Amino acid sequence: MRTRTLTVPALIAGLALSLSACTSESADPVPGDDAAASTPDDGLEGEEGNNGWMCQYVSPTAVELANGGEPETPRSLVTEDDEDTWTCDVLVGGKGAQEPVIRLGIHLGEEARDEARARAEAAEGVEPGPDHLGVSFVSPGLVTGLTMCTAPNATTANDKIPYSLVIESLGETDAETTEHLQRALTETAKGLDGSVGCSPRMAVSEDAGATSAP
Repeated sequence: MRTRTLTVPALIAGLALSLSACTSESADPVPGDDAAASTPDDGLEGEEGNNGWMCQYVSPTAVELANGGEPETPRSLVTEDDEDTWTCDVLVGGKGAQEPVIRLGIHLGEEARDEARARAEAAEGVEPGPDHLGVSFVSPGLVTGLTMCTAPNATTANDKIPYSLVIESLGETDAETTEHLQRALTETAKGLDGSVGCSPRMAVSEDAGATSAP
């Protein structure tokens, strides 16, 4: 039997966008097939996004809050895209002055999980996050979810490995901005679960077992 190997880019391409929170919790326009991401020929890096949404899951409101005001020409730019890492930056600013304001990443493997956890736990003002993100942490401007999802080269759905979902604001880090970052990470987790199958409960259970072991 042949094993089909999926890379992180393939997983991201197959993510099914969940709109449940988008329509009920914010006035942001909902991304749709009639507003696909495009790359204008204006000398700026990145894509315009999908109906104002950046990196598939970052709402226009999140971008505006992180930017501290209405952003100039927001764009999505995938900065890492390989077998175990996918990172997307939301850029704002004009030609020659673009800067990242939000960064969303998915990282596979135990080493990435350990690094993401160490950073999350060391952040100022960190608190436990929601269980639907797995072992999760929320601090001003940084939300981290450590979950378990089907491995890219898995032959069964039970073959799961650590997936680290991290979103951060490189601009404003107030409570409202952080709340919208958490919403974006929740939608990312929903899409990933719909695409490959994830078990945040498994991540929480394994973490509880590890911390209680002698």
